[in-house]
Amino acid sequence: MLSRRTMLIGGGAGAAVAGVSVNFPACAAEGGGLEILAPHNAASILLAYLVENGDLAKVAPGITFRTWRSPDELRAAVVSGRSRVFATPTHLPATLFNRGLPMRLVAVLGMGHLSVVTSDESIKKLEDLKGKPVLMFFKNDMPDLVFRAVSKMEGIDPDRDMKLSYVQSPMEAAHMLAAGKAETAVLAEPPATGSILMAASKGRKLRRAIDLQEIWFAHRKQRVPMIGLAVDASLREEHPDLIAALREGLPREKAWAFNNRAEAGALAERRLGMRPEPFIGALDHSRIEIASAESMKADLAAFYQTLIDLDARAIGGKLPGDDFYASL
Repeated sequence: MLSRRTMLIGGGAGAAVAGVSVNFPACAAEGGGLEILAPHNAASILLAYLVENGDLAKVAPGITFRTWRSPDELRAAVVSGRSRVFATPTHLPATLFNRGLPMRLVAVLGMGHLSVVTSDESIKKLEDLKGKPVLMFFKNDMPDLVFRAVSKMEGIDPDRDMKLSYVQSPMEAAHMLAAGKAETAVLAEPPATGSILMAASKGRKLRRAIDLQEIWFAHRKQRVPMIGLAVDASLREEHPDLIAALREGLPREKAWAFNNRAEAGALAERRLGMRPEPFIGALDHSRIEIASAESMKADLAAFYQTLIDLDARAIGGKLPGDDFYASL
């Protein structure tokens, strides 16, 4: 069974922070159709709108949308087969594939959303974190591994050169940062936006000082494909029209979200449990991009290999086979 930390990666569950989230929406409606399961991040709004506006129901009657509230819920839904379409940090379906489950990654939805948020005006680059306390979350998992990877690229040993401390979730880290109980933290979106807004409401100034994705690209000339859309392998044969609808609909709904931000914020509150202001603020920092997993194979494989190099146990200790990367 996957561990709790294995499941909670990339900030997928990290929007549930004061100033970011309200009460989570109810579970999927009754109907017996397919269920799309998605994390509380900005990219999930695309899937929520495809269900909300009825586009997917045209090819998959009864399809529903639900956000996962805990790693156990996500794991149980995917492994049991209840959720055969799910937006996820990209390492999860790769891990399941390597453990023998019939998973396919069909698309990348986001190219990284991690930043160093701080109240310390002297911090402008990663080297400026030397000797300073840095609050982290999900030790030995994706956010931690990405931070360690970019530190290594910069010739920095975070264990030796920084004063790292860990909390259980990005929500907790965002709370501590906004309340002044920490000066610097690595955060995902939308908790990063939420922490900045919460701090401002208390008269404190926080800013995004370092973009981890920019460091990664500067060294590797590759993006960081952190959020993806995965399906059970049988779904592609049973519902080819659904895959086609996703291929056509996702870019269209991305344009809708960015061009109709107030409406998208209202939908995020209704479907994702996010308050509109932090959701809208996080849009421009979430790197929402739609690309077929097959077309992103080189970037994904390089990303996975970097995780394995840092932790031999990551994604089951090996790269997934070629058939894991599917076309959208």
